[in-house]
Amino acid sequence: MVDQKPDMGRWVDEEARAIGLPIAPEYRADVIVNLERALVIAGPLLAVELEDELTPLPVYRP
Repeated sequence: MVDQKPDMGRWVDEEARAIGLPIAPEYRADVIVNLERALVIAGPLLAVELEDELTPLPVYRP
């Protein structure tokens, strides 16, 4: 199975439309580049598989 790179332009357009965020045409390419960079940065974290037995800690309230 080959991982396919998502269509980032389509992703940006659809998400912007979904949340009502207008993106000026002159900034669209930069938004796409920044999203691609964010995915590269987040990649190692997203690749970590967590065990089902893990439980979150309680909320700390001073």
